[in-house]
Amino acid sequence: MPLRFRHCIECPNCNTRYLVGFSPYANGAQVLPLISGHIEDWILYCACQTPRVPRQCHWSEMKVCRVSKSAHSRGYGSSEEMVYMPHRSPLEQRP
Repeated sequence: MPLRFRHCIECPNCNTRYLVGFSPYANGAQVLPLISGHIEDWILYCACQTPRVPRQCHWSEMKVCRVSKSAHSRGYGSSEEMVYMPHRSPLEQRP
């Protein structure tokens, strides 16, 4: 089975991780571009906060996660289902 690697945003309050591009989510959360059509800045409205408190995130702050099949199907998951991949420079990736 192929591995799934996707960019995600993590809620600092509940630590739920959300896949970019799957919004709106079944739990009521949303990840939206700050400016329609631009991918640089995003806003997370997590389901854990009432009233909804926006958290702004820049593309460079997003992390790449290895995503389980169930989390990928939902578009969000826990840190066990969506594991951050270590950032490596191109020089470190050489054999």
